[in-house]
Amino acid sequence: MEKTLFITTHGLKISKYGNYLIAKGKEIKERIPFGAFDHLFILSNVTITTQTLKALSKSGKYVFIINTAGKVQSIILPEFLPSAEKRRLKQYEKIRNENSRIYLVKELLFRKAIIAEKVLEKFRRAQKLPISNNPLAGFLCKTVESMLSQTDNIKVLRGIDGYIMKSVYSDFAFSIESFSFKKRSYHPPKDEANAVLSLIFSMFYSLLIPLVVSYNLDPYVGFFHEKRGIHAPLASDLSELVKPELIFFTANVLNSGYLDESDFKRFKDGCYLRPNATRVVCKLFMEKILNSDIFFPVKLFIKEVLLDEM
Repeated sequence: MEKTLFITTHGLKISKYGNYLIAKGKEIKERIPFGAFDHLFILSNVTITTQTLKALSKSGKYVFIINTAGKVQSIILPEFLPSAEKRRLKQYEKIRNENSRIYLVKELLFRKAIIAEKVLEKFRRAQKLPISNNPLAGFLCKTVESMLSQTDNIKVLRGIDGYIMKSVYSDFAFSIESFSFKKRSYHPPKDEANAVLSLIFSMFYSLLIPLVVSYNLDPYVGFFHEKRGIHAPLASDLSELVKPELIFFTANVLNSGYLDESDFKRFKDGCYLRPNATRVVCKLFMEKILNSDIFFPVKLFIKEVLLDEM
């Protein structure tokens, strides 16, 4: 997997010197070789020079800026991206065709249901409960497959996606020990569990953008999510495949003992991670997610479904 650099300390000045990225603050000064990372995540308030941004872009690196609520605020793309005109034209044609689009959504949801069913089993094992304790564990795939066979309506299909997510969030809420979770909330997240979920989802979604581009596809043309602002729908579409695994990972983070209520700031409009907590989550994300095979279902879907006949 490509190497990722996370900047989580507030007040740093980010500059460059030769082939080094310099991160300087009151009590810190780091020199990171440009060759030591492929992508840069900025998750704190920093000052970064124009010269540095130009150098990062020219070096083919993506820069993702994520705020304290876990929302992607800005994405700076590399200077040179492959044109891949023929493949992208086929991508647009495939997604504009209604029958093709419905097929893509159904295949996405069925594969997601397979992963979600395995995650439900993992939750039960982690809680030392029998699989039969959850009526959906072991039967979610068959239920979703039956539901998918009965509709070609995109709104109904989104409802089926909601059904899958509700089943996973139910076990998530039951499994976390020191924090509470009632429902998914974001922009901004309303509680500690949602704050961690938002950050993890945003980081994974961000890393899917360079992955999609590496297959010469356009991340801003999707088949399931609608385009809004700087949002890249295809990256969001593909992230749905592994959201159940990311939810399970979030439960492990919250139950790890590394975080407590003092690691979060609460305001009227939401709940945010403090810098130290952000640092912990990024470290665990790098160790447990970036060094795992969690991207495999996404790559498989791209090769077997999106690129089929393209």
